[in-house]
Amino acid sequence: MAETEVDGVRTYYEERGSGTPLVLAHGLGGSTELWKHVVGALAEDFRVVAYDLRGSGRSETPPGPYSLAGLAADLDGLVEGLGLGRVLLMGHSMSGSLVLAYAASHPEKVLGVVGVGAPSEIPDAGREGLRVRADTVESQGMGAVAETVATNGMAPSFREAHPEEFRAFVRLLEANDAKGYGALCRVVADLDIAGDLGRIQAPVLLIAGDKDGVAPPAASQKTADAIPNGRYVQVEDCAHILPWENPAALLEAARLFLREADGARARV
Repeated sequence: MAETEVDGVRTYYEERGSGTPLVLAHGLGGSTELWKHVVGALAEDFRVVAYDLRGSGRSETPPGPYSLAGLAADLDGLVEGLGLGRVLLMGHSMSGSLVLAYAASHPEKVLGVVGVGAPSEIPDAGREGLRVRADTVESQGMGAVAETVATNGMAPSFREAHPEEFRAFVRLLEANDAKGYGALCRVVADLDIAGDLGRIQAPVLLIAGDKDGVAPPAASQKTADAIPNGRYVQVEDCAHILPWENPAALLEAARLFLREADGARARV
């Protein structure tokens, strides 16, 4: 557990393992805690660096507005500041989009990308809903939306079988800084990286649940098809919070892919 300054923002990160660097970036409302079920296994193969986005977790919340380009600059600052060199990337939800955008703009720095429930664009109704959510949390606090967001993000079967994990995710959302969360909501509301996908040179694995409402199967397949070396894996009976709902499926797909991407680097 450590802190560094990235673009003038105090940024919290955790580091485990050794070998090729693998940077983990959480989605909207998350923190490094999102990866609690998978980070140990990933650290057996890689030098894992998980960090909290600006406005999230234990990182600083500077004034908004934020932008996807700014978050990509933060990621680059972390990579450069820690001297990571060429990296593997894994991002969930909004940060799945973030790591795809970063791979498109910094191809020389990226060995491979895993996007977990990663949208490339948001439908108009979703954009408006995110802007309303931002206004709500800024005026009423995180408690006004946390339960609904968690419910929509997890499959009914998971919520019923693991109520303690569902409540833990609600608490994770409630702990967010309302201003930071609102600013990040607006980043997602403006999200559209579809035009950047063809510039990604690194291999990409997209993985999402069959019940994911943020990155539905058809949309995830379309995104994968637009990436020169992209593929899509679907997890059954799972919604959007895949790292908590089915970490075993995530690890099964991601570890093999990441090892292949790392091995390709070694052969060059």
